[in-house]
Amino acid sequence: MKETLALKNVPQYPFALGIAGTLPYLATSVSTVYLSWNINTEMTQSSFINSLLLDKETATQWLQAIEPIQVGYGAVIISFLGAIHWGLEYAEKQPSHNRTRFRYGVGVAAPMVAWTTVFMPVEWALITQFLSFTGLYIGDLRATTRGWTPQWYANYRFVLTAIVGAAIFVSLVGRAKVGPGHSKLSETELRERLGLDEKRSGHNWEKEEQEERERIKKKKAEEEKKRKAEEEQKKKAEGEKKKDGEKKETSDKVKEVVKEN
Repeated sequence: MKETLALKNVPQYPFALGIAGTLPYLATSVSTVYLSWNINTEMTQSSFINSLLLDKETATQWLQAIEPIQVGYGAVIISFLGAIHWGLEYAEKQPSHNRTRFRYGVGVAAPMVAWTTVFMPVEWALITQFLSFTGLYIGDLRATTRGWTPQWYANYRFVLTAIVGAAIFVSLVGRAKVGPGHSKLSETELRERLGLDEKRSGHNWEKEEQEERERIKKKKAEEEKKRKAEEEQKKKAEGEKKKDGEKKETSDKVKEVVKEN
């Protein structure tokens, strides 16, 4: 285990780039926990703790912004891990049916699964990506055992998968448990924590909603009344026009009779 974690046999560039690739996961995971703690922590008498707290609305906005970053980055890395096998197969000079089928299968399946996670709710996306990373590691271990990858690749992938898996687990815990004894915030809880509930803000949302409904109802009634008035005025104008036409027709007939006599 000590030799595995040391990664002494891993070339310098893959080692440095692989470790650097885990930093976004660690950053988003730590940020998720920090922002969740912000949302669920009230101001205390400790000036030190208060200095660490963000505005709750700001913390909520940042937490929502992290979701597509974390999931999107995970989808890219999963696709990249699948593409590695395509690159290895392209470099081969001797054909092998089992090896080629395995490599191309992994290269196609990885981006397909990664792409679907972009459309999932964040918790399900992270769980799916966690399982994807684990499955890819098992596949890489099998490939290394059969001599289809460099000998150091399995150990290298184990360490990186462990780091990424731990980061995703931390993110899931941060989202699933927000504060002691509290599950993920509901909309009502979030409104309360942001000071939008009527007891804490002095704003009666139910009353305002009722007033808005009455205003809309009154507006519709006025529009209907105006429409009926316009229709009545139009009918009246048409009736007067018809009467004028009848009078003119009668007058023309009288003139014709007088002219004939």
